[in-house]
Amino acid sequence: MSDTQLNTSAAVGLAQDSKSPKKKMVWLEMLRIFAVLLVIFNHTGDYGFHYWATLDGGYRYWLFMGCAALTVMNIPIFYMISGALLMGREESIGTVWRKRVLRYALVIVIFTFVQYLYLCFTSEDGFRETFSVWEWFVTMLSENIIVPYWFLYEYLGFLVMLPLYRRMLQNMKEEEFHYLFLLYIIFTGALPIIEYILTKWHTILNISFNIAYITGDLLVYPALGFYLIRKPKPTWKQLAVMWGLSLLCVVYTCLMTEYKLDYAHQLSEARVGTFFKMLICIPAVTVFLTTRKLFDTSDGKGISLHPGVEKLMLSMGSCVFGVYLIEQIFRNLMYDFGMVMVDHLPNFVATLIYCVVVFLAAYLVVLVLKLIPGLKKLL
Repeated sequence: MSDTQLNTSAAVGLAQDSKSPKKKMVWLEMLRIFAVLLVIFNHTGDYGFHYWATLDGGYRYWLFMGCAALTVMNIPIFYMISGALLMGREESIGTVWRKRVLRYALVIVIFTFVQYLYLCFTSEDGFRETFSVWEWFVTMLSENIIVPYWFLYEYLGFLVMLPLYRRMLQNMKEEEFHYLFLLYIIFTGALPIIEYILTKWHTILNISFNIAYITGDLLVYPALGFYLIRKPKPTWKQLAVMWGLSLLCVVYTCLMTEYKLDYAHQLSEARVGTFFKMLICIPAVTVFLTTRKLFDTSDGKGISLHPGVEKLMLSMGSCVFGVYLIEQIFRNLMYDFGMVMVDHLPNFVATLIYCVVVFLAAYLVVLVLKLIPGLKKLL
């Protein structure tokens, strides 16, 4: 596709975002919902995400390991959505800081405090013995109040860099996008795997030869979203090839994970998840493109949802950020429900149901919170 064709596609693909900012693309909202469900699942431990490691081999061991490997596409999908919606806009640095950076920083302040209060109230030592404004403040600045909140800080960094990322991506030619994506696959996927096989994780290349500043997730995945939404929909044949490549990536990820287990002899989540993210870009792109192919009706094709279902998807999608902010509280509150499900159903199936129920409960609460003046703009 020529640069002229690429720019034409940009005008069409982002029409809903640039000309009618209040009209959302349903398929992107569906992707948001899917991604936050994966976030919830990623924190289900031995009953879900790490369930495969509790098995003694067999096809179920490999099947559930593959499922776990696929779930780490959640953050890449979020970044691709951000790239699709934000990279084509024109905003001054001041506007980005007023509308995005400061708003996001305020979210971090408010919801780290909410999470800290919850942790203090549920502490075995009691609220009075645990609560300290100074401890909350220092923890908020230097650490994650809860594990899932690492993404808040990373995304804040993305927003700070947004004006520069925009200027870079908006002026890139198609072959330069291809070059960027190729560098990402080589330096974050292929090379680390080769190095591990040859040296058991010792770096081969000179440490000074490091291009992480250009192959980081904060740039590459937004670039992918920006690039893909400006392209025509893929054909079913192209999607079939993408799904085949995705399957190969999952198989290779599982084999490398097993190889590491044989060497490290440790089954902790932190140790075995090393390879899950290295090739996840291809499955993430495949899911992104497949969802667009199926549910993007802007070209007169695709599956048209029932108006009621579409309204529900848009409502849920608009609450995804709020769900992410409070889902850990609901995972804790509904833990006993999850254990009851595990007693009556296979672990993996029970965990999936548990994740959906946690999402729905958090969604209903976020709907109520959005009625509070001021909170709607934050959530």
